[in-house]
Amino acid sequence: MGRGFGVLCSTVALVTVLAAATACEPVLVPARRPVLLPEPAPASAQWIVDLVAALNLPPQCPEPTRSTMTVLDTDGQDRAVAFWMVDSLDVCYAIINHRDVAPTTIWFAAVEDLLTRTPMPADTTAGLDSYAFTAYRGRVAQIEVSGDPDHLVSPVRLRTIDLGAADLVTFAAYHYRIPATGRPLSLSLCTPAGACRDAH
Repeated sequence: MGRGFGVLCSTVALVTVLAAATACEPVLVPARRPVLLPEPAPASAQWIVDLVAALNLPPQCPEPTRSTMTVLDTDGQDRAVAFWMVDSLDVCYAIINHRDVAPTTIWFAAVEDLLTRTPMPADTTAGLDSYAFTAYRGRVAQIEVSGDPDHLVSPVRLRTIDLGAADLVTFAAYHYRIPATGRPLSLSLCTPAGACRDAH
């Protein structure tokens, strides 16, 4: 009797272990790695570092330095688009526009979200300039604008960053003008490979 009970308990325990083993799929959690930029931002970008450091940053964003910041576009001290990596998974970026009424805006984003979502404009006020920031997997050498290029103020600016382990991501920023009439803006970003995404 006791012996039979022992065999039954062992069998139940074995079935439970096997069920648990097959029910639990392995979950791969991406490793966070520090990202080393190949070169610091130029000395002329110090005003951007100082401006951003003086603002209330999102809690996930460290204060940038010239050695951690990449400037994608700038026009004197009137406007700029810059970003700095938190690590290999997350990025912070600042959009500065002193020519219009829009304040400096700082965002925190997961790189994976930037790769898949429609870029978020810094401002949607009719008639004003706006800026957007996005990312592409791999090294992208050129991005063409289609749909309504008359409202693109400057070409798309690109910078490819190695996130580690040969994981390349190309960050992109573009400066465009919202139609004064408030009509919808049709703007698409297309890579040389022919893949296009909504840009607004």
